Amino acid sequence: MHATESEHEEKAIENKIAALFAELSETEKQAVKKEFLASLDDKLAETAQRLKEVDIAIELAEASEHVNLAAIATQYFGKTKEWLYQRIKGYKVNGKPAQLTESERKTLSAALQDISRKIYNASLRIS
Repeated sequence: MHATESEHEEKAIENKIAALFAELSETEKQAVKKEFLASLDDKLAETAQRLKEVDIAIELAEASEHVNLAAIATQYFGKTKEWLYQRIKGYKVNGKPAQLTESERKTLSAALQDISRKIYNASLRIS
């Protein structure tokens, strides 16, 4: 299998980085490694947060067919439906993905539990 042009470019960049890294002193190498690892930790934390938000959207997908998320936004958060959808879907707001805070996630969970109790009680009264 032949290497593509982008693979050649990638290899050239890797070689250039390796050559530049080789020219650094041990102290400079340690500093670069430390910064790289810190940056990697930040990206991993950011990715984990985004996955948590995706999980919320997936978990709400079925419920949102039966529950009015606009009503939840206004009644439980005092916000617009757009505000809630931005956070559930991770839409960008002011250049950053919107997300629910831990407290807001707990509020959303409590809202869904409250609604489920109301539906359950109504089903008991009907039967």
